[in-house]
Amino acid sequence: MTTQPEVTVVVDEFDGGPDTVQRAAATPEELQPYAELGLRDDEYERIREVLGRRPTQSELAMYSIMWSEHCSYKSSKVHLRQFGEKVPPSDKLLAGIGENAGVIQVSDDIAVTFKVESHNHPSYVEPYQGAATGVGGIVRDILAMGARPVAVMDPLRFGAADHEDTARVLPGVVSGIGGMETASACPTSAARSSSTPATRATRWSTRSASACCRSTACKTRPLPARATSWC
Repeated sequence: MTTQPEVTVVVDEFDGGPDTVQRAAATPEELQPYAELGLRDDEYERIREVLGRRPTQSELAMYSIMWSEHCSYKSSKVHLRQFGEKVPPSDKLLAGIGENAGVIQVSDDIAVTFKVESHNHPSYVEPYQGAATGVGGIVRDILAMGARPVAVMDPLRFGAADHEDTARVLPGVVSGIGGMETASACPTSAARSSSTPATRATRWSTRSASACCRSTACKTRPLPARATSWC
């Protein structure tokens, strides 16, 4: 009778389970799809440096979102910062760079709030929801300043009118903007749409702005002494 050799099976205690912090610490060399999530090599190394280990799958996804162009303005913030650095001093500017929306004093007791936002990439990925949340975001930021939105402006910029992606995204973008403005009871005060025939790329953009003026229904928040209402 032949004796079978004893076989030792090593079972990975983490195999098939969730990617926990404990597992991440125990598997530092595990390959991760950070590039596919839009992170550069140096950004991924910075994440590992901050955490002292590789990120879990959930952490990697969160970093990729928060460090994305849309959320962190990583390529444009060097230019956007100039709006705060070069703006002429004025006691009429009650809130500027760093706040949810800009606030300008127009009289002793009235301040007007403005917000501009682009939702290029979200609207390209999912036209209706991307455009709707673009409008929703500016309405939210106006409300966050204690003001009441009264109007929305919608200048739209697309690529070539005959490009297949323009035809794909345009109907959803227009519907999404209209849907959110209807739901938030914000009328459109101005709108414009244009395309660039020379551009065959699918890049396009939306720009929306909300303004707030004085209203008896407006909720207020603590203000500088020189203004008694945000709207």
